[in-house]
Amino acid sequence: MSRYLPPSSTFSEEDWLDDEGWGFARRNRSLAARLAALGVLALITVGVALGSAGAVLEWQNDDRSCLSCHTPQHRAYVERAEVALGGAIAPDLASYHAQHLHGIGETLRCIDCHRGDGGVRARAETLWLSAHMAVRWLAGVDDRRIEKTTLTTTIVGGVTRTVAPTTLALFTPHLSNDGCVRCHVDTLLRLGMDNHMHNMLPAAYALWRSGAALRLPRGMSETEGAALIARGLASYETTLQCSNCHQAHRSLDTARYLDWQNVVKPACEQCHREVGAGPEVVNVPEE
Repeated sequence: MSRYLPPSSTFSEEDWLDDEGWGFARRNRSLAARLAALGVLALITVGVALGSAGAVLEWQNDDRSCLSCHTPQHRAYVERAEVALGGAIAPDLASYHAQHLHGIGETLRCIDCHRGDGGVRARAETLWLSAHMAVRWLAGVDDRRIEKTTLTTTIVGGVTRTVAPTTLALFTPHLSNDGCVRCHVDTLLRLGMDNHMHNMLPAAYALWRSGAALRLPRGMSETEGAALIARGLASYETTLQCSNCHQAHRSLDTARYLDWQNVVKPACEQCHREVGAGPEVVNVPEE
């Protein structure tokens, strides 16, 4: 069978034939070269992207990265922690954490409470959140209020100050919640009705189901608590998370930095409504 070249071709017949004389060898070689080049370019792009992401993650480990964009509110939070580290009474819960850890030879960075459980997914979400917040900052629409609370007033150093109300909406609330869980496993898994506000949270149930050991109430022997351990934890469907009661960046001159009447009491009642158990009206202790 005769084979013909295109009339306009400047190539010889051998240029167009593959090893068996039927293909277009040169064209195939050219295509393979282009695909190889694209593959190398893709690898370089992925490498640069991963390197950039790694650099950003490393940059986030330094509190100065927070101050470079999130001002003035985040500058105020860092300054509060610095004052507490200097020996002053910590004005808010976040500063107290920094002060406590400093006292036992450890260091608390901003990112430690804002990157979730530190897993791959959480780190990716942290990168996305950082980019999102950076865009909001550049657009001038970031929330620059220091006292983020649903209340209209707050007490700082014994002086009542007016603050703008906010819903305390979080873009990725599970990140901050998971940050709390990483360090407070003992609190979440301690059994007993006196600690039901913690051990009945979904986070406590998830920890237990993942294999974490339950803790007996303080002062209870293993023999006395055997039935509690055997019963385990129940799953309750509630949207409550740690931040519903514990407002890390709100200055409070109260025990355990809790606003019992205006924050804790409504949170307890909300949980009771959601799970369909417990009193509709809760009486919480005064400060």
